Amino acid sequence: MRGRRWAVLAVPFVAIGCGGGTASDAAAVEGTDAGAAPSVDGGSSPWTCDAPAPPTDLCQALPMGIIHSCGRDANGGPSQTGYLEIALPDGSALYTCATAWGADASTGYTFAAPDALMSDPQSCCGGPPTPVERPTLPAVAVGPLGALHGPDGIKPQETDAPGAGAIRTNPFSVVVRDQAAGAAAAAARASWQAWAGDGTPHAGPDGGGAYYFPAAARVNYVILETPDGWPVVVLAPEISLTDDDQTPYGHPTVGACAAGGGSPFVLMAGEIWGTTLTNHSGRFNRDPSVTQEALDSAAALFNCLGIPIDRTTYEPPKL
Repeated sequence: MRGRRWAVLAVPFVAIGCGGGTASDAAAVEGTDAGAAPSVDGGSSPWTCDAPAPPTDLCQALPMGIIHSCGRDANGGPSQTGYLEIALPDGSALYTCATAWGADASTGYTFAAPDALMSDPQSCCGGPPTPVERPTLPAVAVGPLGALHGPDGIKPQETDAPGAGAIRTNPFSVVVRDQAAGAAAAAARASWQAWAGDGTPHAGPDGGGAYYFPAAARVNYVILETPDGWPVVVLAPEISLTDDDQTPYGHPTVGACAAGGGSPFVLMAGEIWGTTLTNHSGRFNRDPSVTQEALDSAAALFNCLGIPIDRTTYEPPKL
């Protein structure tokens, strides 16, 4: 058993009001004026805006992702079909089926219906369907943050081996669970900005690897949640293994466990540009639960955690 059990039910999140807000981008749905970090009270999760995060082993408390192929092709490469194993904190697993494979760095495994979850991996490899509902989590007092959903693709460089193994965790990932961690995130972002476009490979915080920082200085984020209802924000720069930005580590690698596993299940994913928060994600922008209201709640959460946000830019889910 990895930890507390997640409920696999079909229960929507409950919206709980809080003060403060952000302005929406002019091209998106209009929001409220920016304000101070909100004060939140109540809710079905123990989290509050100014509470210190409890000690938690996030490698045990959050899902991890592992890619499997259904077989090998004639050249020994991954088969066209495979699946993403989503290992849950209670020791169980769910599976989402890969429907195509491409070996180039921009493709990898594609998941045509990432939220069509199965209880048996053989459902993805010719066996009968074994559909199951996605897990639900306690409502967080800041407001609705979306429902758990998976990516529609995992690229070859984002796993231990092309088309196989655990999702890699971006080594520059910074976990923010309370206000104390917000200051560390600000310092990290300043370093990432300084390295943007310098054409120099940078080692990870552990001293290993060689990673390039594109000139765009893109900062990705994901919002996760532990089974006891504590939100987890993770930030990371979108790095590349090559100086041409053609082998990036994207949103699935923005993870809270340095040992690997990435983020196969998120409430929301997007980008931060200065003090603007977006829900733009090439892999996680399909779920209808990610609404303008959810993005505004995310902005309130970021402000609570000491990550200044004064504007949101919302993109409707991809069809």
